[in-house]
Amino acid sequence: MSDLYVVRFGDEPESGPPPEDDEDGTDVKTTFAHFGLTYYRACVLEHQVVNMLAFSRLLEAEAEARRLLNDPWDEHFKETLGRLVRRFTQQAQGNPQLVDDLAEAVRLRNHLAHAFWRERAEDFCSDAGRADMIAFLKEARDLFISVDERLTELAEAQRRRAGITQELMEQHYQTMLARAEARDQS
Repeated sequence: MSDLYVVRFGDEPESGPPPEDDEDGTDVKTTFAHFGLTYYRACVLEHQVVNMLAFSRLLEAEAEARRLLNDPWDEHFKETLGRLVRRFTQQAQGNPQLVDDLAEAVRLRNHLAHAFWRERAEDFCSDAGRADMIAFLKEARDLFISVDERLTELAEAQRRRAGITQELMEQHYQTMLARAEARDQS
C-alpha cells in the first residue's frame, strides 16, 4: 500500500503525470494521501503498543493471581503455627480478644506437640490422672473450636467481599469430587 493513486471526484483519471501548475492537483492530494496513510499507520502502531502493554499486564496479573491462589498454601504450611499467627495478628489488631486467644491456642498446640505426653506420663498411669488429662484436652479443644469459629466468620466475610458465593464453593467442591472419582476409576 505504499503507492497511492489519488482520484479527483467528478473527473476521469488522467493517464499521464499531473500538470505542474495545478495547485490542488495530484501532487497536493498525493501528499495529503501519504500523510493520511502514514498517520493511520502511526495510529495502528500506537494501538498495537497499547494492546501489547495491556496484554502483558494481563499475563502478569494472571501469573500473580496463580501465585497468590496456589503458593500461599504451600508457602504458609512450611511455617510454624506461631509465625502464621504472628503474621495474621497484624491483620487482626482490631480484635484484641481474638489475638489473645490465638496466642493461647499457639501455646496450647505447642504444649500438645512437644510436652503433653512427657509432662503427664505419671498422670496417664491412673484413672484420676487420665481424667485430669481428658479435662485439659477438652478445655484446649473448646478453645481451638472457638477460635476456629471466629476465624471462619472472618473468612466468610472475606469471601463475600471477594464475590465468592456458597454456590461457587459448592461447584468447586463438586468438581474436586468428580476428579477424585475419576482418579479412583482409572
